[in-house]
Amino acid sequence: MIEIIPKPAQKLPLWQNILFYISIAVLLAVFLSYFVLDHSLKTSSQTLENLEETLARGKTPTEIALEEETFGYQKKIKDFSRLIGSHLFASNFFTFFEKICHPKVWFSQIDLNPQQGQVALLGEAENFSVLGQQILILKTEPLIKNLDLVSLSIGKRGKVDFTLNLFLDPAIFK
Repeated sequence: MIEIIPKPAQKLPLWQNILFYISIAVLLAVFLSYFVLDHSLKTSSQTLENLEETLARGKTPTEIALEEETFGYQKKIKDFSRLIGSHLFASNFFTFFEKICHPKVWFSQIDLNPQQGQVALLGEAENFSVLGQQILILKTEPLIKNLDLVSLSIGKRGKVDFTLNLFLDPAIFK
């Protein structure tokens, strides 16, 4: 039997419609990604060729001279830094010693050896009591490791002449 009255077309389920549109979107994304990646590949290839060409050219004589000059300065800076780092400042001893000297003690000769941290002092004190006070001051100072009273005598004017050897902490010279 043939029906003359047409029936309305059967509607597709919602999930099939959604799947159809998602498939079209994925297809467009694939085509678009292909062209973007192709363009990126061509750009990267061109950049790589330029870099290889630059490397093949090598360094110009002025670049080589400038590089050698720079390395020369770098070596000088390293040498100077090493020298200044190992330099001992003997003047630090005098500012330190000025603070711990007894007012009634005079030093006429100082023999300073910063490398070994030794000082030989030739001096004069008012009397034995003042010399004893000076020695106590020196013994209580933490930067003085040891001290030796080498000689002791009574001078021409009745004052006490003495010689002291001090052994100092090397930190005083830095």
